[in-house]
Amino acid sequence: MHGNDPELPLLEEPCGACGGSGDAPPGNGYEMRASFNCPKCKGHKIAPTAAGRTLLDFVKRRLNLSEPEATRSLFG
Repeated sequence: MHGNDPELPLLEEPCGACGGSGDAPPGNGYEMRASFNCPKCKGHKIAPTAAGRTLLDFVKRRLNLSEPEATRSLFG
């Protein structure tokens, strides 16, 4: 997600847990899954890089968001 600014670091990358598919790993035949979405990226297929997490932490601090509020607001 460089956009037009070549100095901006990469803020997100394909999710390492699901390989960028957004799908949860298959369970065994008898296991019920709460969701078919990847538990790490919540089905968004991307995850923040270290620079992206730093930016998210900055935004949370500046907007004075609690953790549940920030998670709901920033990650859908």
